[in-house]
Amino acid sequence: MGFATVRAGTSSGLMWAGAAIVAVGVFTALFAVALILRGEVLGAVLVVLLGLLVIGAGAALFLLARRACARLDARGVTWSTMLGARGFVPWEEVHQVVVPGMHEPGDSVLLWLRDGSMVPISPLRKTQSAGDSTGPHPW
Repeated sequence: MGFATVRAGTSSGLMWAGAAIVAVGVFTALFAVALILRGEVLGAVLVVLLGLLVIGAGAALFLLARRACARLDARGVTWSTMLGARGFVPWEEVHQVVVPGMHEPGDSVLLWLRDGSMVPISPLRKTQSAGDSTGPHPW
């Protein structure tokens, strides 16, 4: 059996945002070439420093959002949040996987363990709340 990596939609969106911020930083740093051609060396240095700062912020956002995921493989479930500790539960300890419905409270998937405890897997979340639902589809 292989493995599957699952991310919440917010993590995927933040990864794209981080990549876009890096691109903005690169173009900001490239603007320094135009300033050098105009003879404004001090301005060019300041723009390059600003561009490097923006690139660093975008890269940090991308890496943190990439870290927030759950990984399912033959051994069990491994997950981590953006800044929190990593977690692992082997399949042997899992009694049931509880995915809350749209009308139920809670927004993350729960692992119901054989000892009766529940472990929330926060990277696996509902995509919308019950209040976001506008009713059945017209089809």
